[in-house]
Amino acid sequence: MTDIAQPARRTVMCASAALGSAALLTACGDGHSEAQVPEASPVPSPTGEGQAVIDLAELAVGARATVQAKHPTGAEIPVLLFRPDEKSVLAYSSVCTHQGCVVTTKSTKDDFFCACHGSRFQPSDGTVTDGPAIAPLARYATEIKDDKVIVFITDSK
Repeated sequence: MTDIAQPARRTVMCASAALGSAALLTACGDGHSEAQVPEASPVPSPTGEGQAVIDLAELAVGARATVQAKHPTGAEIPVLLFRPDEKSVLAYSSVCTHQGCVVTTKSTKDDFFCACHGSRFQPSDGTVTDGPAIAPLARYATEIKDDKVIVFITDSK
């Protein structure tokens, strides 16, 4: 008969603790992903009925703002605006692509910021500049008409 040595209880406990610690450290990353960040979607064409959300004079070139717009369901929703130049205004959904929190213009940088988990988005195209979000913000079509910013909110946003 062969005698097989049984590991001591202390050895089993130490090995379990070491393996558990390694698994825990692997699972607890810093919130950043090495996954490739998708490019911004193209600016949509205006369709349906637009709504005036702000006077153009209230949004200086380079400025960001949050305005209220009416969703097709009738609900009031916040919309993020950015004016890159004299002739255009860009509009984005304020729903963070990470876990659906509200993205705002309240930031220490010139970007859109989600306070829930720290995601940051580029105002010029809605792409992620800092995660954990990896998808860009959804875009809305806009136009400038009679010195007002018109936003076209669609069901798909």
